[in-house]
Parts: sequence; C-alpha cells; structure tokens
Amino acid sequence: MNTSVEKLLPDNAYWKYFLKICSIPHPSGHEEKLRDFLIAEAVKHHLAYRVDDAGNLAIERPAAAGWENSAVIILQAHLDMVPQAAEGVEFDFLRDSIVPVVEGDWVTTGGRTTLGADDGMGVALAMELLTDKTLQCGALRGVFTVSEETGLGGAEDIAPDFLQGDILFNLDSDVVFTIGCAGGSRFAGKSKLPDEMPEPDALGVKLKLQGMHGGHSGVDIHLNIGSATVALGGFLRSVENLRLARVNAGTLHNAIAREAEAEAVIPAGDWEKLCTAAADFNCEMQKFTPAPGKEITLSVEKTSALPAKVLTPAAQKILYDLWQKLPHGVLQKNADNSTATSSNLAVVSGAAGNEWSFILLVRSLYDAERKRVTNDALNLMRDNDFAADVDSEYTSWEPQWNSLLLEKACAIYRDITGKDAERFVIHGGLEPGLFCGMNPNLQMLSFAPATQSVHSPQEKLSISDSEKVRKLLRELVTTHDL
Repeated sequence: MNTSVEKLLPDNAYWKYFLKICSIPHPSGHEEKLRDFLIAEAVKHHLAYRVDDAGNLAIERPAAAGWENSAVIILQAHLDMVPQAAEGVEFDFLRDSIVPVVEGDWVTTGGRTTLGADDGMGVALAMELLTDKTLQCGALRGVFTVSEETGLGGAEDIAPDFLQGDILFNLDSDVVFTIGCAGGSRFAGKSKLPDEMPEPDALGVKLKLQGMHGGHSGVDIHLNIGSATVALGGFLRSVENLRLARVNAGTLHNAIAREAEAEAVIPAGDWEKLCTAAADFNCEMQKFTPAPGKEITLSVEKTSALPAKVLTPAAQKILYDLWQKLPHGVLQKNADNSTATSSNLAVVSGAAGNEWSFILLVRSLYDAERKRVTNDALNLMRDNDFAADVDSEYTSWEPQWNSLLLEKACAIYRDITGKDAERFVIHGGLEPGLFCGMNPNLQMLSFAPATQSVHSPQEKLSISDSEKVRKLLRELVTTHDL
C-alpha cells in the first residue's frame, strides 16, 4: 500500500480497499490474487462466500435485525482491469503493483499505466459496505465477476443464484445514473496470406506511429482522437511500391489503438519519398487530440537487414482492401446526437509467412443493427478467405426511464449534491446487459465515481466524486422503501 498517497486521501475503508486493490496484480484472466484477498476479507468479517465455476465471487452479508423483510440488494463490480502501459514504461501487470499518485482532485498513475479504477472503485465501494459492522440494512450480496474487460465472460457464465435478489447496483459507470447500455459483438478474422522473398536490392524499413490518445472503444469512440490502427493502414496504402512484411497495430478489442508499427521493404531509391510522405502524414495527424504531453508522430527508419518474406502484391491488396473496408468509428447516432452504433477496428497484426488477423468490436443500442454490422464485416472477411467468427457477444440493456428505483435514487442524489441527476444510456458495454436477460425482475442501476481516460495510461479517478458516490450508495442501501 502506498502510504504517502494514503495520507492525501480521506480516511475511510473505501480508499484503503482501493489502494490495496492497486497493489494486487489483476489484469483480465488473472483475477485470482484479488479474489483470494476478497475471500480472506470475507472470512475475517465472518461473511459467507462462494466461487462459481466461472471464477466469479459472491460474498453474503445477512440482513440486520429488523431489516429481514427489506429488499435483497446486489452490489456488483468486476475484478479485472485493462493492462496498458505508456510507451517506454517497463511494467509487468502479472507481478508489479500499480503505484497511484494524487494530482489535485484526481488519483492517477502519473501517465505510466492504467490505474484500474475501472473497476477497482466498484470493488472498493462494495467491500466497504459488506464489511461495515455498524451498517443497518437488508441483506447485501457482493458479486464480483471475472473477465469483464475481455467480453463480459464472467457475467455470461455466472451462476444463476448469484443474481437472485430484488435490486442490483452495478458499480462500474462513471455517470449518474446509467440506466441502459449498448450490446456488443467481438469477432476476429484470420488468414495465412501468400508471401515471397523480397528483392535482394530492396531497402528494409520500419515505421512506428506513437503519441495517439487511445481510450475506451465505447464511451470515447466519438471523440477526436483517431485510431493508430486505422491511421497506419491509411498511410501504408498511400505509399507506392511498399511491400509489407509485418504489422503490429492495436492491442485490445475494447481499447482504441494508441500505437502501431510495421516493417516493410521499398525500392532503395524511394527512401526520400518515404520520408516526405511521413512528414506530410505527421502534419495531417495534428488534427487529432494526442495523448497528454505527447505529439502524434510516425517515424521511419532503415533496418540493418531485409525481412525474410513480404506479402505478394495480390495478397497485400486483399489485406489493404479489408483494412480499409472493415468498419471503424461512429456508424449511427441517436436523435440526441449520442452514439447508437459503432465499430472499433481494434487490432491488425501479422507477418509474412505467418497468420494475419483483424479484431473488431461492434457496439449498438439496437441488437438487430449490431448483428447486421457484425454479419456484414464477417461476410466481407470470409469472401476474402479469412476464417471469421464471433467469439463473444452480449445484448443491450433497455432503459426504464420512469422506474421507482430511479426516482428514489435521483431524490437522494439531489439531497446530497443539490443538483438534479442526469440519466444516461451509455455506449459502453455493461454487465447488466446480460443480467437483465437472466433475471427479468431484477431492478438495476449503474453508477460509480467520475473517471477519465479509462483503458489508457491517462486513467484517473476523482477523489471528491468518490466521496459523493460513497454517501449515495450508503443512503440507497439503508433506505427502507426501495
């Protein structure tokens, strides 16, 4: 635990839990250490717990005396985080502890790595109440899911009895209040494309695009930040006589790509032409918002040796055509100008002589439209001999604009802040999109403290808003007439 940071934060269990969570490695697929810590806390506080077959954890807090007939409330958050480190930062997300710093009203990592506020803040909110012996309320169940960031896998395979209750507060949305969300389809296309040896008198080159902002592929897709995956593809297509050997663009399906690189060969006499094209490209890229403190730059350099193989001209045309035609960005808007349907061309990778792949995530508030865009992209890849399939999908969460639960939550929020609460349907995927199909009678709201730039090293968590949300959640669970 970072004691120097702890001294700058309010003295309560929420922040103590949050800092402890930061100290425990827990990227997607490796949540066991954090889960074990929560289990140890449950045992310490004499709370029953259970782990289901998917690895999700439920912790039970019985109703206080006189509250036995109150609503059963589920406090739900996910255990995993998106592991992203800034360029030049050496960090092992399986072993190293995240080091938070306080910058004014924000907890950050100083731009080094993701903070894991998504969703360490939700886990900390739930654990504070579950372990508070003075709390007078009905039965609480903490439900902590795995693999949320990689396709909602834990929620998809959750034990049905984990969702037996009356109300579920999903503590994973930094707007007040989220009452609906987009559904999503993650899919990939793969193929081994024909290749050949490069001309022996060609010049080997390496291209590297850096400094782009990155962000969440749902809630940030409409911003003027661009995508390194899309941008690099556009540049490569514009360079005549370039023969592609390798591409590594983007890392995660739900993160807008910040960096991309490629290796290729060009005729030896085209070096100056390539440098001029890169300079022009860098000027054009200034229209996008870069990462804080960075400049968007595409660098080109000569390599000491030629790559062993490059794509044939016909294979390169297939790759370029797909790269250009596969959807990216906002595809459809709602009447209020918010995003209805989008696609993130998240990853393009491969090497001549090995497999080439595309990874996309399509989101939509309308399940039929999501399926249409997904099927069109799948068919486009299959028509070009890429094996393409959906490996994860989840439905949208239909908003209930006039529910009694929402009205009560808005009244409490007004009492705490003196402001009217905004009500949102967000474009990011949330686990309630799956839960509403598993327990149609479950009333749900999603809210959490304010964050910025999640899924990127610029991620930050508001201290003051955390305190407001702590109070809001406590008021909600101790209200008799929910």
